[in-house]
Amino acid sequence: MAIPVRSFPVLEGEVAERFEKNARWAEKHRGSITFSKEKIESFNKLMEKSRKNFV
Repeated sequence: MAIPVRSFPVLEGEVAERFEKNARWAEKHRGSITFSKEKIESFNKLMEKSRKNFV
């Protein structure tokens, strides 16, 4: 016996236009992640403090 196929919701009208506008803006304004030595050291210090407080 086959499983019935469910319909997928589809954006239409103003909602679809707003979604596409936001998607295009997000694509143009993508962020980046920097892994500089200072950031990594800062993260490691934060994690060390967290480990001390957790146990």
